[in-house]
Amino acid sequence: MKFWSIRRSTMAVALTLSWALAALSSSTPVEHISIVTESWESYTNKDGSGLYLDITRAIYEPLGIRVDVDFMPFTRAMFTIENQSADAMYGTYSEEIERKPFLLTPENPIDVEQTIAIFKRDRIGQWQGETSLKEKELAWVRGYDYDDYLSFSLEQYTEVVDTRQGLDMLAAGRFDVLLDHGGELAYVLRNTGFDTTEYETRIVFEKDLFMAFANNERGRELARIFDDGVTRLKESGQLSATFEKYESTGRITRYKKSTDSDTQ
Repeated sequence: MKFWSIRRSTMAVALTLSWALAALSSSTPVEHISIVTESWESYTNKDGSGLYLDITRAIYEPLGIRVDVDFMPFTRAMFTIENQSADAMYGTYSEEIERKPFLLTPENPIDVEQTIAIFKRDRIGQWQGETSLKEKELAWVRGYDYDDYLSFSLEQYTEVVDTRQGLDMLAAGRFDVLLDHGGELAYVLRNTGFDTTEYETRIVFEKDLFMAFANNERGRELARIFDDGVTRLKESGQLSATFEKYESTGRITRYKKSTDSDTQ
């Protein structure tokens, strides 16, 4: 009986200590945020500049929170967040949370993403929106998972390493349509000399794009800080100024809605 009493007392002390440590941990101020991301020109440049990185620093650094960035392919970034080896990543939709519960998104998006289809004119007749892609051979960058957001099912599709490879394979007739993030596609087209004479680009859909956080207590706190920061940047005018900084220089391209007679 004495042994059992000592054992229960020891267990109670250990449990109380674990609760105290947890409470202490949850109240510890956040000193840095670890971000993993693919390098997207003008959005997340490897030199530390870019629209998303500028917004992120403007939110966290005034609070004394250091912003650490590690560049890697999109699929590896997603895996890193799943393992809770980093705090946040860019480039997710809110719908992804249903399929990837290891992610959480704040209330505010960081951008509105246009998903663009590029194809040779002889592959698609009159553009009818997303339905024009039915029964076509589609491709996109590995990890973008556009099949989860199309209104129809795909039996097969092609994944490419990056936009440049996708355009080369499209030109070679390996598939009918390449889907891509509008900003990245515009940058590659503008800077690689790809001949677009025979091609059209069309907006497939637009969605709010989020900075996603690891679904844990630290991630929830960082997401809360993000939302508070976005509100602050909106009220001060700094958020719109940051977007204008990149769009006014032509470094970020927004595609315009077009009629069937227009081409991009």
